[in-house]
Amino acid sequence: MDLEARKLMSEALVGAGTSVWAWDLADDALTGMDGSVALLGYQPGDLPATQQAWDSVIHPEDLAANDAAYQAHAAGKTSAYESEYRARAKDGSWRWLAERGRIVEWSPDGAPRRMVGTLTDVTLRKQAELEAAERDERLRQITRHVPGLLYQFRLPRDGRGVFPYVSERCRDVLGLDPQELMHNASLLFGRIDPADRQRTNRMLEDWTHTQTARRIEFRYLHPNGHQRWMLGVSSPRAEADGTVVWHGYLEDITEYRELERARELAAAAEAANRAKTEFLSRMSHELRTPLNAVLGFTQLLELDQTDPLSPGQRHRLGLVRESGEHLLRMISDLLDHSRIEAGQLSIDLVDVPLPELLRECVDMLHPAAQAADVRLHWGHLDDPLRVRADPTRLRQVVINLLSNAIKYNRRGGEVRLEARHEEGRMVALRVIDTGVGIAPAHLPSLFEPFNRLGQRRSGIEGTGIGLAITRGLVTLMHGRIDVNSVLDKGSTFSVLLPDASPPRTQDVNLPM
Repeated sequence: MDLEARKLMSEALVGAGTSVWAWDLADDALTGMDGSVALLGYQPGDLPATQQAWDSVIHPEDLAANDAAYQAHAAGKTSAYESEYRARAKDGSWRWLAERGRIVEWSPDGAPRRMVGTLTDVTLRKQAELEAAERDERLRQITRHVPGLLYQFRLPRDGRGVFPYVSERCRDVLGLDPQELMHNASLLFGRIDPADRQRTNRMLEDWTHTQTARRIEFRYLHPNGHQRWMLGVSSPRAEADGTVVWHGYLEDITEYRELERARELAAAAEAANRAKTEFLSRMSHELRTPLNAVLGFTQLLELDQTDPLSPGQRHRLGLVRESGEHLLRMISDLLDHSRIEAGQLSIDLVDVPLPELLRECVDMLHPAAQAADVRLHWGHLDDPLRVRADPTRLRQVVINLLSNAIKYNRRGGEVRLEARHEEGRMVALRVIDTGVGIAPAHLPSLFEPFNRLGQRRSGIEGTGIGLAITRGLVTLMHGRIDVNSVLDKGSTFSVLLPDASPPRTQDVNLPM
């Protein structure tokens, strides 16, 4: 082949992105260098025709791997030298080159003497590979962070379905290895609850015929032993050979279903609570009217001087009146408790002078204390003392606590009332008694409604909801109630309410 033909062939190869070279290792002389440099935009003569000069344009990070590929071939470990590396073009950019060669001549001492090969510009291919790798990585990141798993499911005509693709979230959602599931689809289908399996299979058949996007929910036995609810959303597509391919999404919706169930139960409970409150409210009014009439007539009979009652009649009539008053109190307590539970009890918070309110409560309960042979007296009382509360409801709280302290006391016992400032801008009101106390086992149930803690047979009247109402009222006034009790020694009930007092001056003890 003459020089002109070789030049024409070289130009044609360079135009196709390839050059042919030969390397004389003894003299470090490269033949075909003009074609090689042309791939990088250089002109003939811009680079010396040596391997050392060519190494100067190879990216520093790729030099070691390139030399290792040559050494492996020179040592006979590979049949050819193959290397891909970056080389700096004349415009300063980096081009990807694929080089392939073979040693074709050896020196008598066994050293390589002559090598030939090709050099190809593969920048476009490399860029396409890098872009594909970036897309794959973006897809991996997306599938790794979505709540469920993405999948492709193929169902050939023979009915043996396979998962060609399952995202990494398979481990988190199904507890299965993605590679194992792609190898054996029954790992998933075999764990569907038998009660849902037939329905799931029927829907798969329906999807196969209609080829419309569908969603299905089914129970799944997780490898950890727990039953989980799964939601599958999938779109089928038929291929020419009759295979149906689904692309879909599978998510664990157990928490969603439990939340929805809880919402349904809460809505039902709220509706039942409203109905109960409305019923009790109506019934209380219906019962109060005739009951007030009964109490009114008993009082008239007791006060009638024109036709006085005999002692026996007066005693029996007193029992009727006391029972009616007790029933009226029960109705009022029941209504209060229902309103508190339903959140329908209105509270009007104002600054309340505490000593005056406590004095009223003590005066009101003195007759009951005297009748029970219980001494009711003051303990420590800070001054000035004001709390942020509803005066009517606070009075109800104090009366409930004092009444219980008297009722469950012993003859000759005592009830002490204290009130003082506490840290954190709170006021502590304490009712301390020397009564029967409360067993430790009963303390957790103390504020449960209708629980009299074994006092039903004690002969002491009560509805079992007084303390439940008391705690509800205290909570509505942004306070809390605590109890400390020792069986057969007595109890201390502490009510803490927001402090509304001006700056303190001095502490005082009020005589009874």
